[in-house]
Amino acid sequence: MADFTPPLSIFFVWHPADEGTVKPIFDHCFSLLSRDINKPFSRSMNLPFFFRTSIHNGTPKEIKIRSTKTIVFIFISRELVVDEPWVNYINGISGSENIAIIPIAMDQTAFNLNDIFEYKNFIRSYEFDPQFTKDYLFISITHEIYRCSLNESFEKIAPGKNNSLKLFLSHAKDGRNGIKLAVALKNFIDNSAMRNFFDATDIAPGYRFDEEIVAHIKESSVIAIHTDSYSSRYWCQREVISAKENDRPIIAVDSLEEFEDRRFPFASNIPGIHVHLEGEPTPYDLLRILSAALLETVRFFYAKLLLGQYKLTGLIQHETEILSRPPEVADIEKILFDDGSGISCKRKQLVYPEPPVYSEEISFLSKLGIDVRTPLTLHLLPVTQKKIGISISDPSVEEITTIGHTTAHMVQLSQDLARYLISRGAMISYGGDLRENGFTAFIFNEALAYQSRMQTKEIQLHNYISWPIYRRDTENIKNWKANYRSIAKMMEMPPADDVLDLIPSVENFLPPIHPQNLYVWGRSLTEMRRHMVEKCDVRICAGGKHTGYKGSMPGVLEEIIIALELQRPIFLLGGFGGVTASVCKAIQQKSIPKELTNDWQIENNAGYKELLEFSNSRNPQYAVNYDQMAEDLINAHLNNGLSVEENNKLFNTPFIDEALYLVFKGLTHVFS
Repeated sequence: MADFTPPLSIFFVWHPADEGTVKPIFDHCFSLLSRDINKPFSRSMNLPFFFRTSIHNGTPKEIKIRSTKTIVFIFISRELVVDEPWVNYINGISGSENIAIIPIAMDQTAFNLNDIFEYKNFIRSYEFDPQFTKDYLFISITHEIYRCSLNESFEKIAPGKNNSLKLFLSHAKDGRNGIKLAVALKNFIDNSAMRNFFDATDIAPGYRFDEEIVAHIKESSVIAIHTDSYSSRYWCQREVISAKENDRPIIAVDSLEEFEDRRFPFASNIPGIHVHLEGEPTPYDLLRILSAALLETVRFFYAKLLLGQYKLTGLIQHETEILSRPPEVADIEKILFDDGSGISCKRKQLVYPEPPVYSEEISFLSKLGIDVRTPLTLHLLPVTQKKIGISISDPSVEEITTIGHTTAHMVQLSQDLARYLISRGAMISYGGDLRENGFTAFIFNEALAYQSRMQTKEIQLHNYISWPIYRRDTENIKNWKANYRSIAKMMEMPPADDVLDLIPSVENFLPPIHPQNLYVWGRSLTEMRRHMVEKCDVRICAGGKHTGYKGSMPGVLEEIIIALELQRPIFLLGGFGGVTASVCKAIQQKSIPKELTNDWQIENNAGYKELLEFSNSRNPQYAVNYDQMAEDLINAHLNNGLSVEENNKLFNTPFIDEALYLVFKGLTHVFS
């Protein structure tokens, strides 16, 4: 296998004084262009999104270029312009062949930094209609992502209208709503700020479907406006077929008035948006359509880019046909041909982007002897029935802000790990409490969605819960057991034997309110973690808080220490911050970072000194030995099938795709 290099990454940069304005824009773009973590099996693209800002005084961490192409959007306001250290920071973000810098003017003072940006064209967000600022900004940002990284021909065209994304408006010429929408879209684009991003082609009545129309479609994203008569019109059908034949992005706009006799079968597997027209289309309707068209365009071409990179690394076979959307009848001509003696196959395998569609939907291709997969369902890992432990939790807000992540990044990582491992038959062990919207919930929901989609009844999750956590709210535990009974076993671990004399009743919850009770909690959590790690073949770790834990040390750290002691193969995803990042630093630098020392932990965790003193007086055998822990980490043997160089990449990459690639490469070596 060749090395995996992320093809694209996106950074947002903003001054902390603008947090309230810019952070919602980042979250909106992240949910649409990366993935909505609340819709685990929605069509998504996992486009890597990061940010740079600061919580306290000072400037953020520098941007390191780790992908083939990087696009940096810098939000500039008066607050940034008057902050000299921030101006110097912005000036230090170097432009090169592989990085594109896009300034966004939040007010007119931004142009006082014109010299820094070498007089680049600014996105002028202060000029947008305040009602729709978020929509206009999304369109502006997404257009730049497409222009700078997904359409190389843009660089060869002079700025202006010819530099805009071309849209082909396909509609029935006798459909009232179709004409109304097409005219409104065309006028909206031609007479507003949208002309900077789109160039719409609307073929007038009387034109024949000839080479001129095909030429338009070949370089456009197609908006198919569905009205009552749309699917029955020959030329409308030909326009959709031409878009499919020429591998172009398509969205459907549903604007039926009463009834459509039948849906045109070739207009399938494309996203749709509904517009209810009682009068004239509103600006909100038109912006929704344009946003959807641009989103599908970026998703379509980024899928090609990402799957192409998978092919280069060997994750996808070289002779495999790559599709940018789920396969359908229209794709048969891409893989079958008549060689004169009968029908033959050009390709034996198709790979399309996540998520997998239902098997019944593509059974016709299977009957032709064609293997149809997504990267998720490519069976490249020998992990069936292997027990894979996952240790993952959020770092502090300050830590994840420093590395340009949000909680959503960690959720996305946990979802992807669970999805890929469950789909390959692995058994997942996870030690998590049952908080609403915690990582346990996201992993469970991922397994539930996969089980439903793949129609399997196999239980592949073991969730370990330590005493007394499962005594805190028995009704909540019962709800979890009832809701997730089909996909998970709840492993309720008893308290450690050596602390039974300190427990008034094992049937009741013990609050962690003083050193003795905290010691009981710590011992019980340690025994639960030891049992869990002993039952695992491999451990995968990411994140983890340095402070605010209830055990004798940070939970992820303890699971790493136990895995090293038991010589289990272990993968450390340090690019996602937290305790795991500190452990990676210790291994790489052969010295212990301050946050993993006895003194730092005492200083930053209220009551921790008293807990350690009680532990030493109660039973020195179970006391935390930071000197021994330091030696274990510095001399760690990970046994994970990766080289030192590959582990160093895994220690530092912030990219989920690259981290998963390295983990799976190591697992292949461990289990082969």
